[in-house]
Amino acid sequence: MNEGLLSQKVMLIIMDGLGAAPVDKGNAVTLARPENLIRYWDSYPHTYLQASGPAVGLPEGIYGNSEVGHLNIGAGKVILQNLPKINRAIETGAYYSNTTLLSALQHAQTNGSNIHIIGCFSDGGVHSHIDHFLATHKFFVQRAVKNPIYFHCFTDGRDSPPKEARRFFQILNKQINDTGFGHIASIIGRAYAMDRNNNWDRTKLAYDLLTLGKGELFNNWEDALNNSYLKGFTDEYIKPSIIKKDQNVPVITSNDVILFLNYRADRALQLTEAFLSERFDSFQTKALQNIFFASMVSYRKDYPNHVIMPKEYVNLSLGRIISENGMRQLRIAESEKFPHVTYFFNGGLSIKYSGEDRIEVPSPNVPTYDRKPEMSAMEILTILKQRLNLNIYDFVVLNLANTDMVGHTGNLQACIRSVQVVDHVVDQLVKQFTSLGGTVILTADHGNVEEVIKVGTNDIDTEHSLNPVPFMIINSSLKKDNLPYGQLSDIAPTILDLMNIRKPDEMMGRSLLPANL
Repeated sequence: MNEGLLSQKVMLIIMDGLGAAPVDKGNAVTLARPENLIRYWDSYPHTYLQASGPAVGLPEGIYGNSEVGHLNIGAGKVILQNLPKINRAIETGAYYSNTTLLSALQHAQTNGSNIHIIGCFSDGGVHSHIDHFLATHKFFVQRAVKNPIYFHCFTDGRDSPPKEARRFFQILNKQINDTGFGHIASIIGRAYAMDRNNNWDRTKLAYDLLTLGKGELFNNWEDALNNSYLKGFTDEYIKPSIIKKDQNVPVITSNDVILFLNYRADRALQLTEAFLSERFDSFQTKALQNIFFASMVSYRKDYPNHVIMPKEYVNLSLGRIISENGMRQLRIAESEKFPHVTYFFNGGLSIKYSGEDRIEVPSPNVPTYDRKPEMSAMEILTILKQRLNLNIYDFVVLNLANTDMVGHTGNLQACIRSVQVVDHVVDQLVKQFTSLGGTVILTADHGNVEEVIKVGTNDIDTEHSLNPVPFMIINSSLKKDNLPYGQLSDIAPTILDLMNIRKPDEMMGRSLLPANL
């Protein structure tokens, strides 16, 4: 390595949602003709990084996102996300000896309890997966449990087709019939059971269904679905429906076991709070004693519940390593992406390291960001230029939110403008930081704005993409070079290499710096 690059100050600029894709009518990046980004690519070492699927700990074909992206960047290793982590536990058989499930079983047997399996019921893979319902049922079947098992299904229709629930119920019902064990006890749309916007009247419908049996009575799940579809309700909005069991209404009572299989917290919080919070006052709840409540993952640290698949913590994130080397660092972003350069970049830990400064610039108050594609980028530029002039930071992390947040609007002209704004801001910062002797790493966390129109169609595409992201190392002493193809987890090792800090064994990523630099 060129000795002049050792112990460099490094600024990492994350152009959120700016992926790399061929020229196309919906590629806002190429349509914007960002002269500075093009010049950097043509002048400095560069490559592409994979930012979706298994390369970031997600299943094959699943888009990356900002949370996952920043987690992988800061960790310097692939962090297996919840869905593939649970799937792997099932595939290896580890799930069937899970200690929390074993504790739930012991509680049920000791107390003569009913076992209630609840959650979003589809193969959408965003909040939960039907395979996890089947595996949990199999866990109890394998142990010849005598306690009743009841399924309370929150039909999807949002991350799955609007009337797909019938297929999922057929799959579950077949396993129930094949084993002679279990009962589909209730059905309700996720719009009610999984509200996250403080519409407590919706949450109350789900809670009362589960605990009081308040809902329309049916003899079987087919009748419940047919009734809803005939009334014009899709899966997301199915009203509370109870499936009788031997003329009884199966509800949650004291001493019972509740297994909430959602592995994403945001839409599980309100219903969980109704069961667990001692200070809950949003509606009247049932007095339940000695409940064993287990969630697939931890929804909130202050909830007194069991967790089936505990979170994997990142012990040695890039931020921690830099702090422990006595260096100062700055994290800066506007509100939309501030948690990403702090909480997620630090390994999903709510911790601020010694020597770590943070600046949150408020995002503009507009209905949608295509109304102001500049967002707060110019305010960030002004503030950051002032901070850089102090010349006190060894490491800077900046997120520019424009190309992701505007990309989600699907407004092509606004997306083009967002790229142009990012191009301008990046150029100003690169000039200043390199003039101070620093090295700039320019990259993104996932794709989005490069695919505003679905390729081969005229359909607006507001989602993330599977495209790789650009990666450039900008320093006045470097010349154009093709670096090896990598992934987001390679960024932290590359930064440590530039700063002449030894990469810990825990970081499984590799430095992309060639040996001859």
